[in-house]
Order: sequence, then structure tokens, then C-alpha cells
Amino acid sequence: MSGLTDLADALSEHPEEAMSLGVLLALTAGEPAALHQAPAIPVGATRGEYALLLRMTVLEVSL
Repeated sequence: MSGLTDLADALSEHPEEAMSLGVLLALTAGEPAALHQAPAIPVGATRGEYALLLRMTVLEVSL
């Protein structure tokens, strides 16, 4: 896996499942740069919601 876009793609495969730090760590194993760039996981976020947040981060969209 390389980069936040690839991470978002992987998370989008199961968008309804809950997002957790364990999932993030598993998907970024061996990719400390992607983990460092990833934003904090909002409480209660699903994988699909977090994938959207990652895509917004890549596009540098601010809320």
C-alpha cells in the first residue's frame, strides 16, 4: 500500500464497517509515511467516512 489514496481505496471495500486504529495500523504496516500523513480517526466513523476524510486530505480540502 502506498499513500493515502491507496489507503482510502482499501477502506472503501467495506465502507459500512467501523473504523479503528487497528485497521489503520494493519493497512499501513511498513508504510510509516502514510500513517504519519493520515488524519485522526473521528469517533464513531465508518471505514467509508474515513476514506472520504483521507480523500479530502489528499485534495487539501478543509472543513
